[in-house]
Amino acid sequence: MKKNKSKKSKAKRTYSVPAKKKKEEGKLLTGTYRGTGKGFAFLTPDDGGEDIFIPPKGLGGALNGDRVTAYVKRDANGKLEATVCDVIQQTTLYVVGTYEETSSGRPVIIPDDGKVCRHFIICDKRSLKPKLGYKVVGLPYERDGDTLYGDLVEVLGEPNVKNVDILSVARAYGLNEEFPPEVESVARNSAFEVSEEEIAGREDFRDDIVVTIDGLDAKDLDDAICVKRTESGYNLSVHIADVSHYVKEKGVIDREAFKRGTSVYFPGCVFPMLPRELSNGICSLNPDVNRLTLSCIMDVDKRGNVTSARVAKGLIKTRRRMNYDNVALILEGDEKERAENADVCEMLDVAKELATLLNKKRKARGSIEFELPEPKIILDDNGICVDVQLYEHKVSHMVIEEFMLLANESVASMFDKMKAPFVYRVHEAPPAEKEEAYIEYLESLGVEFSGGSPSDYAELFERVKGSPNEHAISRIGLRSMSKAKYMTKDAGHFGLAAKHYCHFTSPIRRYPDLQIHRIISDYLAKGGAYIKRYAKIVTDSASQSSVREQVAMTAERRVDDMKKAEYMKSHVGETFAGNVASVTEWGLFVELPNCIEGLVRKELLGDEVEYNEKIHVIKADGKLWNIGAPITVVCDSVENGKINFSPAPEEK
Repeated sequence: MKKNKSKKSKAKRTYSVPAKKKKEEGKLLTGTYRGTGKGFAFLTPDDGGEDIFIPPKGLGGALNGDRVTAYVKRDANGKLEATVCDVIQQTTLYVVGTYEETSSGRPVIIPDDGKVCRHFIICDKRSLKPKLGYKVVGLPYERDGDTLYGDLVEVLGEPNVKNVDILSVARAYGLNEEFPPEVESVARNSAFEVSEEEIAGREDFRDDIVVTIDGLDAKDLDDAICVKRTESGYNLSVHIADVSHYVKEKGVIDREAFKRGTSVYFPGCVFPMLPRELSNGICSLNPDVNRLTLSCIMDVDKRGNVTSARVAKGLIKTRRRMNYDNVALILEGDEKERAENADVCEMLDVAKELATLLNKKRKARGSIEFELPEPKIILDDNGICVDVQLYEHKVSHMVIEEFMLLANESVASMFDKMKAPFVYRVHEAPPAEKEEAYIEYLESLGVEFSGGSPSDYAELFERVKGSPNEHAISRIGLRSMSKAKYMTKDAGHFGLAAKHYCHFTSPIRRYPDLQIHRIISDYLAKGGAYIKRYAKIVTDSASQSSVREQVAMTAERRVDDMKKAEYMKSHVGETFAGNVASVTEWGLFVELPNCIEGLVRKELLGDEVEYNEKIHVIKADGKLWNIGAPITVVCDSVENGKINFSPAPEEK
């Protein structure tokens, strides 16, 4: 390869494509490219098969995490080998790392993620002047083996400065906390209050006792509730911010929201889908001010059945901005909180009553309950992780969850019956091969299970509660499930045992919700014939939203893991009690009670170590280690964001 690279950067990477082969020689597969940083890679097929080796000559310009199409054949030794043909979804858009210079003075980036590449040679600094050791961002456009060539596009700053570590992860996934100038300009000129003209023609709910219930630090309040007792049961109103009223279709804000797909939540900061002037301002259902809504009003009988449901353009003025903590205290009978919020207590009591009924009914129909702990990252004023705790799931969370689920189901059911273009939230049944493997695994434990319906899974998890294998059965069961995604077909939600489901309740932070709000609004204003124009739009929205959701989830997990590792740096050498979270060919991933995970390499478990992939077990010196097994570990080290454990002396 020539050493003098063109200084003109390119928006899309270049790829090598193999010549066409005879059909009988191999086949094309799609999957995820897994880089190693060692000059070779692996392909994880979409169909769930085993990883396939990609030699240096077959890398094809892909980067770690990209979805690719690859040509697969057998090598001279009969082993499967893949060659990348095309990158169909770029996950790693940028390379983030440390700015350095070679002995000859050539500027380079040392990647934070060594699996992306070993070297990134900067061809054009674009007038940027980073200092040695600064965190920087590179845009790649050409590859030579395990070396990338590209331009320097951003200097993030010194690595120890607050939030630079989070920005480093965000940029690796193409996330930006700031909006383009043209988007900011439109947002700054948006309305700050509801006008009289906008109120006309809307259903007025301002006399109702309407409250929002969110986390203490939430600023984008997009849902509010009101519950009334009726002769036949209950009347539930779920009021959702009418974001589509302010974000016009195909406008600059809408195009940026489509591109982002979702808000991304990191510890201590949010990368929002919409500019804050909207998300925290006119679209947020703040107390004591008029706000426009799209409201789902449902009548529910005393058995928890929805007897009628409708959607209306609404107008509300929330009575109180509540949070999960004070609502939980109210519902648990705290006298002080009830006295301070006397005007909303009765409504909240009825809300708890209805939510409890709905929760019981949902579980009875077979909704699967995965009771997995969720970590809460605690940062100090400098953005350093000083603690990792568990979120406490309160009765107030249950109330909001049940009401949002019911609204989502009701709206999906309405538009499915119309056969209207729509974006549904779909969770398909487990793939047959994964379910078969799960059944085989359960048989190895002596647990009978034939698979099938959601209620079968729910019954299984209830049956094994309290057993030694409860954690293993739940975790492996969860891994056997399909991933939820957005589709234009209402295929139901397996995990919730719901025939109809969509995302209607969070248009501030999820693009699918915003898109279906437009459809609903147009239906209410112009009728069913008009909304047929959305047929292609919903296809694009479903596809883009599914992709962006996965990017957001991956970035969020990576930052959480990074912050957990940061916390454990001050606990090297200490001993912890934990449980085996997963068993791999490399060893045991051990989870501490606060959800921090580290690896115990299998060679540390004993002299004679055998890994059984089929039943997720490692046998070491005659002792079996399976998922859920208790283990005491020592934190040996934290390297490159990875936590390394070793068995405590008593385990040996």
